[in-house]
Amino acid sequence: MIGLVLFYFAQQRLVEAENTLLIQRSRTANAGATEFIEGLRRPEDQTLPPPESYAGELVQTVSDPTGLAVLYVGPGGRPLAARDGLGNPLDPHRTYERLGLERGLIQRVASSPQGKGILTRADGSYITVWPLLDAGGVSRGVMVYDVPQDELDQSLSYLRLGIVGAIGTSVLLAGGASLLLTRQITRPLSETRDAAIRVASGDYSTPVPVTSRDELGEMARAFNYMAGEIEHYISEIQDQKKHLEAVLEASLEALVATDHAGGITMANAAAARMLGVRPGDRGRSLREVGVAPEILGIVREAAETGFSVREVELGEKSFWAYAARMDSGGRSQGGVILAVRDISEYRALERAKSAFVSDFSHELRTPLTTIQSAVGLLQRARERLDPLENRALELAEGELSRIRAMVEELMTLAQMDSWQYSLQLAPAGLDRILRDAVEAVEPKALRFGIEINLYEAGVHLTCDAQKLYQVFLNLLDNAVKYSEEGSRVDVTVAESGEQAVVRVKDTGVGIPEKDLPHLFERFYRVEKDRSRSTGGSGLGLAICKQIVEMHGGSISVESRLGEGSTFTVRLPKNPRRPEAPRAG
Repeated sequence: MIGLVLFYFAQQRLVEAENTLLIQRSRTANAGATEFIEGLRRPEDQTLPPPESYAGELVQTVSDPTGLAVLYVGPGGRPLAARDGLGNPLDPHRTYERLGLERGLIQRVASSPQGKGILTRADGSYITVWPLLDAGGVSRGVMVYDVPQDELDQSLSYLRLGIVGAIGTSVLLAGGASLLLTRQITRPLSETRDAAIRVASGDYSTPVPVTSRDELGEMARAFNYMAGEIEHYISEIQDQKKHLEAVLEASLEALVATDHAGGITMANAAAARMLGVRPGDRGRSLREVGVAPEILGIVREAAETGFSVREVELGEKSFWAYAARMDSGGRSQGGVILAVRDISEYRALERAKSAFVSDFSHELRTPLTTIQSAVGLLQRARERLDPLENRALELAEGELSRIRAMVEELMTLAQMDSWQYSLQLAPAGLDRILRDAVEAVEPKALRFGIEINLYEAGVHLTCDAQKLYQVFLNLLDNAVKYSEEGSRVDVTVAESGEQAVVRVKDTGVGIPEKDLPHLFERFYRVEKDRSRSTGGSGLGLAICKQIVEMHGGSISVESRLGEGSTFTVRLPKNPRRPEAPRAG
């Protein structure tokens, strides 16, 4: 009776150990299966061959080193290949039926990247079913793993022999043998359990003793390998964390991260200097540590909308602040990362530059007025001048006109850069603005025999009519300047949804392709000598671009050398609000 109880108890413990070992071994085997199919990718297109072509080699590759019986079921649910624990091929369909697999289980495991299936036999032993995924997470079928029956029978036969010997002795010896056998089986499991507790607490220094070469010994070796891999990965993560912390500390931008509840989770040294947020403030809210309301508003807006970017003035300092929400864990509102840069010096340089341009332009006006008066006197005496003197006077008039235009453009740019340039929005007819611009340029065009055609469309929009007039006057003037005598300039107006579209097309000399990306930059001239002779300063198109962008629109150009150019202006018919000019 004692022998039977001992046999039953030992058999149950052995089956439990076999099941635990099977899960560990099948997990390792499944990782090898994934690595195997990734090695089959074709270099030219990174695709995998059909499962039928590699099924046999796959189960052999997995079965040989692990000693497990393996069945591979393809993506369509059809058994493709099987092997026993000794590496002998088996009929996959018969193996599928013998194991009692259900199609529903196969489908559930195949569609669950994180899961596995376990079937329990009548004797309590397991069959494991794992999804086979490639490196991209795409299902390539399932793998079924089983401890070979002869291996399990061999282990049980050894156990039976020991118990039969124990029954032949006295009850005392039988009890002692039972106790010894129980300890031999449970001690490795207890040691593995204790090691798992140590690993969970972060202690990887004490491995599980490997005292045998059986399944329990293999389980101990697998556990020690797993602990070593975990220690290696954690060490890598810690190194990466230290590297990231060093980068954050060296950053000139203030960087602060908060969790979904608004608590500070990270702050670098620059955040302490600019915002007063220190590393010791973790867990506190930005409001608690005294962050300025303007910054709090940016963080709040990012938490609600996903991101927020704004320039803020705090005392005598100027800051550029950007905040973005970090969606995590499926929460609708995650934490926020905040970056703040001190742009006070940049803004001071901008103001100094703007002031210099403004003062310089203002100082030029007085001598230009004097020169204009002198040229006016000479113009009244033009009939008494000889041809050479008249030519010199014409050159002086042209240069004076060009310089005065450049001074006015410099003044306009200075106003834009100093935020003194604003739009006066009102309903207006786009055709009327274009007619006025055409009438202003037409006398000049007629002198060169250039025809200007305006195709009206009755488009109305909300805009600053005077500033748009300046844009179209500049575009038309350029079209006339760089067109050949006897050519034409076409101006078309159209509507595209909520936008008004104006195109100014000429058949002039065109613009080289290399110059197109720079055409709207300040002081950029396609051909400096030609621009100088025609009065170009390189500022007109830059001003046009800023005015159009202040309206919320865009300006672009298409051109081919020798065929002419087309400038396209797109304007919202109802701009939301005037946009601040951007320094170019």
